[in-house]
Amino acid sequence: MSITTIVAACGSDSTGPVSTPNLAVHFDSLYVTAKALSAGDTSYDFRATALSDLELPSAFGAAPATVTVTTASGTESWKGVVFQEVMLNDGAPADSGRFLLAYRDADAHTVIATVALADGSLVSTTLVANDTVVVPATSASGSITQTGTGASCATPPTGLTNPVIATASQATCLLATYRATLTATFAQTDGVDPALTQLSFPLTTFAGERFQDPPGPLTSRVGSLWSHAPRH
Repeated sequence: MSITTIVAACGSDSTGPVSTPNLAVHFDSLYVTAKALSAGDTSYDFRATALSDLELPSAFGAAPATVTVTTASGTESWKGVVFQEVMLNDGAPADSGRFLLAYRDADAHTVIATVALADGSLVSTTLVANDTVVVPATSASGSITQTGTGASCATPPTGLTNPVIATASQATCLLATYRATLTATFAQTDGVDPALTQLSFPLTTFAGERFQDPPGPLTSRVGSLWSHAPRH
């Protein structure tokens, strides 16, 4: 398969609640723009990946959770999603990665992406601010734990152009629930809101999906992400 991940942080929500299919369409449009910009400016590559990861849960039927985030200057209300990719070895589950993304505003101009192992321990945490500024965490702690699985995922809405949707459609997808918490520190960086140097949220329940790869040589989203994710 091929799925990927990131977590977002930006100003307050600029739109009201959006239905999950409409949210997938919204992120798809933002992804298309970021991908086009990345052809002339590779600084947009990480944003395109983050938007792709935000689109994925909404396309398959999971709504984002409200996340109470404490920053260096106060408490804010963000949105967040979690999904998991399970990879197979000789037909048996062999490895998996869990992906948490939390965004501060409706257009996800600033994103924080966290990747965890199957046991829930963190691998990397990265802040993407102002679309193109990538800031790895100087320290991070937390966990992402799957708490249950349910029905098969919804069919993605028609018209989505992001290739990750077609690839993920080849996987076995179940709706799932997760519990996650995060505390992260980021170096103060020119052009980035100083409030984002400290980010944390308490144990929070997220709706998401569990994607199990089909047999065959499809590229793992987990592997491709880990290959370029900054490590803390």
